[in-house]
Amino acid sequence: MTASPGVSSPLEMGLLDRLFRGRRAQEPQDSRPLTAEESLARWRYLVGAAPPETVSEAHRQALDALEELPRAEVLQRLRSALSALEAGVVVPGDPAVLLRASARAERRAPGFLERALAGDARGRQGLATLAAAVVATSAAAPVLQAFDPDSGEAAFPGRRSVDHDVDSPDQLGGHADHDEHDDLDDED
Repeated sequence: MTASPGVSSPLEMGLLDRLFRGRRAQEPQDSRPLTAEESLARWRYLVGAAPPETVSEAHRQALDALEELPRAEVLQRLRSALSALEAGVVVPGDPAVLLRASARAERRAPGFLERALAGDARGRQGLATLAAAVVATSAAAPVLQAFDPDSGEAAFPGRRSVDHDVDSPDQLGGHADHDEHDDLDDED
């Protein structure tokens, strides 16, 4: 029995399958751009699931990709929020140190980053822009592989801040057990 031209025989298919096992093209992924809400859900997942080092690196890569004005606004909002944590603490000026301190503040007080960045309408728009840039970074990719869009926010139900009007440092995650010799860049 001969196979028709252009059609592989079962024997050839078995041989091809064995030769190319594990080398098949992956399923096509959804290549449409993420909506603002999809980006925010992935960003919230990343901020809650990743270690502080990954969070700060993803934000650093995202800030590098942003234009000067949004980058400066994000950094200013983070400086303001960190300075509100404790009176008299010197907030770092170096963006890399500022991002590490912010990531650790997020770990101590879940929701810190969102409260710091999305305190008003302009901030919420800036957060959406930043979130889209963060979830597109190479640092975020390994963590986001585990993201389930159907339960993204459900994984961290208490993280999202409902009230963005924070009046006291305690609401931002100030902590009474903070050693006077600690600074914002010390490891936890």
